[in-house]
Amino acid sequence: MAGMTALERYLKWLYWAGAAGLAPWTVYLYFSQVPTAVTHQVHVLAVGILVALMLGVLVTAWTHWRGSCQALMAASFTAAATFISAWFRGLTRSGGSSWSASMPAFLAVAAVIVVLCAAAIKSELAARSDGRGRIRWLPPALGVAALALVPSLVIVLVAVPPVQVAHHLRLAWTGLDVCELVALAATGLALHRRSPLAVIPATVTGALLLCDAWINIIPTTGMARAEAIVLAFVEVPLAAVSFWVAARSARAFRASPAVGAARGAPARRGA
Repeated sequence: MAGMTALERYLKWLYWAGAAGLAPWTVYLYFSQVPTAVTHQVHVLAVGILVALMLGVLVTAWTHWRGSCQALMAASFTAAATFISAWFRGLTRSGGSSWSASMPAFLAVAAVIVVLCAAAIKSELAARSDGRGRIRWLPPALGVAALALVPSLVIVLVAVPPVQVAHHLRLAWTGLDVCELVALAATGLALHRRSPLAVIPATVTGALLLCDAWINIIPTTGMARAEAIVLAFVEVPLAAVSFWVAARSARAFRASPAVGAARGAPARRGA
């Protein structure tokens, strides 16, 4: 990565150490985690995640439309947070209302958001690699997706019980930790290669760590909440470092000349 400082080069060891340390913790969690548990403040948990997703979708639309170097960060963050939200909500069956169609509707919207964010990432990479124009219909499509989350937000505010029983917690938490492990290792590898594409795994790492802290703190009480807060003093700073790495990588990615432009090929407009 052009202009990478010595600190950033050595950060790869931090991420690899995090991945190595998370591996035994994931195994321990799988065998020690209770399969079901009572969760509190479910409406607060769900509202926070939905607001974050809506803002992420809108920022992705805005940055992609402007051709900003932050488009990769916005899309990566939104896709990761949306996936984990759908993962937990679908497995634990918490955060839903008595309306039987609310869960399938949310999962469908979440799947669309992940696909649109993946398309935004692919479009941004194509614009840098061969000079192609960005996909023009993505920003309005993302705007519609953000609006599609509004009914879920209303349902959570008026119809979701604040205390619910969460199911399949062993699989839900283990899955999140596996995703974090992969993201940490991928970020370390990208830093090792000095690749500006570190923006993607670094952003995903930050998003997963913030989701982990939020989901771990809000619905718990007593000693479990105290332990979650202590753990957040590791997760949140590492998430901040990850976003810093991602921001620097995004600028380096933006500064790299497009292949098509370097060859003198005219930029083509997207579909």
